[in-house]
Amino acid sequence: MKKFILTICFLGIYSLTAQNKGKITYRIEVIKDSIEKPFENLENSEAKNMALQMFQDSEPVEGYLIFNDSVSIYNVEPKIDIPGWNNGSDGLIITKSKHNISWSLAGGSSVYFNDLSRDFTITQNEIMGPTVRVIQKPKEWILTEESKVIDGYTCYLATIDKLNDKILKAWYTPEIPVKHGPKGFNGLPGLILEIEDVVFLWKAIKLDFKSPEADDIIEPVEGDLMTKEEFKEFCGDPFGKD
Repeated sequence: MKKFILTICFLGIYSLTAQNKGKITYRIEVIKDSIEKPFENLENSEAKNMALQMFQDSEPVEGYLIFNDSVSIYNVEPKIDIPGWNNGSDGLIITKSKHNISWSLAGGSSVYFNDLSRDFTITQNEIMGPTVRVIQKPKEWILTEESKVIDGYTCYLATIDKLNDKILKAWYTPEIPVKHGPKGFNGLPGLILEIEDVVFLWKAIKLDFKSPEADDIIEPVEGDLMTKEEFKEFCGDPFGKD
């Protein structure tokens, strides 16, 4: 493992293809094949079947990570509610647009700001009414030697253990030696190009190393600043611990 880590550091420092600023576009979607189909299990409650149906009806969205050597900011494409139209014989009917759970799980209306110099991530959101900013410390990754090539970049697998024996998988490349990634996932020795979070997938689909947005990343300052624990208390922690 020590030899592997030294190799990663060497690649990160000396890679000729390394880029230290830019904009990454991710395609984010539910891995539908990994989720139980609604109404197949007769023991499921109506509420569970409705939730499963939301996952099956979800559509992919895009998320954007803008980064440089020290800071990054991530957000999801703006939510657009487009109603359904039905020009039937009874006249024009407008139906309420469906909620896309992919948009919510990808980050929703939140903004994720990562500052390596201060070793924390700030998440800015307004899901509980007033806008708040939540500080989170770096995540604890498990590095492995498993590798694969993504868009021409050699990537390595890192994981995080979750509840109920679930594992989050991230693929990062030392060839782009910045410790950033989408939605507050960061701290690895290379840019994260792909994440599989149990039933949810982030995949980089566009890498733009000439984006002028990377030269002017502004830290979110609106809203009270609180720790993750304070935020859970503020929300009532309806979903329990991570």
